Amino acid sequence: MDMETVIRGIPLFHDKDVSCEPLNGGLSNETYKLTCEGKAYVLRVFGRQADYLALTRGSEIELIRAFHREIHSPAVLYADPGETFAVLEYIEGRMANGDDLLDDERSRRIVTRLKEIHQSVDIAAVSARPCSPYQLVERYLSGADRLHVKRPHGLSPLLTKMEQIAYRRSFDKTHGQRFCHNDYYLFNLIWTLDGADLVVVDWELSGVGDVFFDLASIPFTNRFTPEQEKQWLHAYFGYYEEEQYAILQDMKYMNMLRECAWGLLHSGMTHNQVNHDFNYYQHAERVIERLQQGYNAF
Repeated sequence: MDMETVIRGIPLFHDKDVSCEPLNGGLSNETYKLTCEGKAYVLRVFGRQADYLALTRGSEIELIRAFHREIHSPAVLYADPGETFAVLEYIEGRMANGDDLLDDERSRRIVTRLKEIHQSVDIAAVSARPCSPYQLVERYLSGADRLHVKRPHGLSPLLTKMEQIAYRRSFDKTHGQRFCHNDYYLFNLIWTLDGADLVVVDWELSGVGDVFFDLASIPFTNRFTPEQEKQWLHAYFGYYEEEQYAILQDMKYMNMLRECAWGLLHSGMTHNQVNHDFNYYQHAERVIERLQQGYNAF
């Protein structure tokens, strides 16, 4: 996609000088910082991932708009009618990092923001976006199959365990069917410059899913100790039970398995992206190796 042509076609920038530079990150989509008349914007060019996940870009844009009203997420300034890109508010600030998890107040705010997401959207309003951890894995793998990606050796037994987890979680109607972000990692959280607000970005995978899947995302990528995980659960629920800890371990496993399936799909998709260089298939193989070794985190 020619960025100059895209930018010229955006009403916000008609007959104006616009500078464009790639932003780091975005392994599923491409993101650019646009600057026009001294003001910054984000141009998000959608990848093909959503085509395989039964999640429309139109519904994603509507969710971003809803969360901009309810909790701070970037405003949608322009959405391409063809659903190929969107212009979003540029948030001046810094990405959340591991140091935030060591600060009691900032860690509490990260958990609180997640809880607000789970409580702020009526499931009836988003029931057209079912997106459980199991559906994510199945859709990624189905897409990879369609793209003739060879499934790595050792994947089948891991999927059998997924079915067992899905069965156990099917009885939890309180936390197993709630609106979830499904990509709640530190790199999708931005502190505003004054530290007063925590902005959540990248709602592509959001939908009705499992609260514990969201809860497991940060612990599994930041190598929490068992004690840290128990404190994390207590911060969210206001109390701690051993059953919560067991469910969190299952959802860390599901986060790992999602990473594997995600890598397989993207290894089969044609990429010509400017802001990363990543071997998706090797990533999937590494995840399988870790799971076979009994680990549910990187």
